[in-house]
Amino acid sequence: MGRVNIITGEMNSGKTTELIRLYHELPVCTADGFASIKVFSEQGAFEGYDLKRLATGETLPFIRLSNPDAVPLQKDSFGFDRFTFLREPLVAAEQAIRDFLSDPLIRTILLDEIGPVELQRKGFCRALKMLLASDKDLYLCINRKNLDPVVNKFGIMAPRLIEIEDKTFPSR
Repeated sequence: MGRVNIITGEMNSGKTTELIRLYHELPVCTADGFASIKVFSEQGAFEGYDLKRLATGETLPFIRLSNPDAVPLQKDSFGFDRFTFLREPLVAAEQAIRDFLSDPLIRTILLDEIGPVELQRKGFCRALKMLLASDKDLYLCINRKNLDPVVNKFGIMAPRLIEIEDKTFPSR
């Protein structure tokens, strides 16, 4: 197993911002991964998250606030808490992670928003297990309240913690 670095903090503290900053500090073409980027309506209302591939900047709709009256966003979506998760970006991300794992030039993989969904064996659960079994260095974003359950469930030994403190970003 490579080195596991966990960026942790409260909700809206800047974990994703720190993940992206760290990605840009790594040598070019040696890292890749995914960040969950907040999406807002034109009126400024929070709508959910897009999944952004760090190396290419490509984004896909990923998580949206659930609307029980609306037609499902995709047939292959699943609900969790107040959100609907789209499976298509998860499948694409998992395939990309397989590609990262087989690419000898990629030494570091970054993955945002590991938490309760993965604890229920959904979301990035399968990809996370593949990453943890690899020799790649990892950066994972985990909300402070989910840190111990995730570390315990996935058997993450001696992670390096990067604590995000007092950087709370407004939800907009």
